[in-house]
Amino acid sequence: MRKLIIRKYVWLLAGMLAFAYSERGYGLEIENRDKIHPRIDAHIHLYDIHRIGSAAFLDSVKHRKIYFPHLAKQFSDVAAPAGVEFAVVIEASQRREDNFWLMNLVDSSEVMIAFIANLDPRDPFYVSDLDSLSKSRKFRGIRIRPVHPLNLADPNIIEKFGELEHRGLVLELGGGDIDPEVVSTIARHYPKMNIIIDHLAGGRFYIDRNKLNNWKARLAVFAAEPNVFCKVSALFDLSGQNPAPVDLNFYDPMIDPVVDAFGWERVLFGSNWSLSDMHGSYGDLIRIVDNYCYRKGAPSSEQLFFNNSKRAYKIK
Repeated sequence: MRKLIIRKYVWLLAGMLAFAYSERGYGLEIENRDKIHPRIDAHIHLYDIHRIGSAAFLDSVKHRKIYFPHLAKQFSDVAAPAGVEFAVVIEASQRREDNFWLMNLVDSSEVMIAFIANLDPRDPFYVSDLDSLSKSRKFRGIRIRPVHPLNLADPNIIEKFGELEHRGLVLELGGGDIDPEVVSTIARHYPKMNIIIDHLAGGRFYIDRNKLNNWKARLAVFAAEPNVFCKVSALFDLSGQNPAPVDLNFYDPMIDPVVDAFGWERVLFGSNWSLSDMHGSYGDLIRIVDNYCYRKGAPSSEQLFFNNSKRAYKIK
């Protein structure tokens, strides 16, 4: 992370180039020109379809548009022109061995500054895998995405999360089907362990008022615990449209409740790339969020794009 600070001044030039890119016919001019800073995309996926089984979470027909290797270079090719230099990689594969493939990939990249493994606490290799992955300074925790359903309220599972707190790692969870009361219990049990809730904590673009109110109530429970963070991520995927709208105001009802609940100190940006490419361009997504920060009077877009990710993942 020291390199990020050293490169901050170099980043000024990169930011200027990104702004020039943003104004060439895209209709989404970035407005907060005076706030150039390094940026982290806190939710991307890397995979190589040539490794049999490693991209099983994709359908070769449904995801034909993105069904080719997505590695560090491919990310930089789309992210750098949009003003994003770094990323946190979330392992989507449910194969245990792919966590180690990802570790080697991330460790060899300056762009990939952290990764989250996909481990099942019930697996007999759970503790030893944590130890092995912890040999990488970029390993920052696990996301629970098991093959077989897992009951987070199970006391035995909660006890297993102590292995994360002991190692200074984080617990990352999906938002849609997660009981916020259970998350609160875990957060209180392990106050030194950060918990990150993905993808607006299960929110999306709601027309139904009851669903909107239920989501806001869930957000309040999550946000009541100071060690719980939320990602403003997968906006294009959750828009309910394809292609996703590029109207800046469309996303206010999706982002506002998260920021209102967690404040600007506990929200972090994630694209959900490459899946986001199924619905729109990476550059448009960044411009939408950038302008949101500007129009809403964010204390600094650096919080959403950089500082909060460092704090949530305990990146030094």
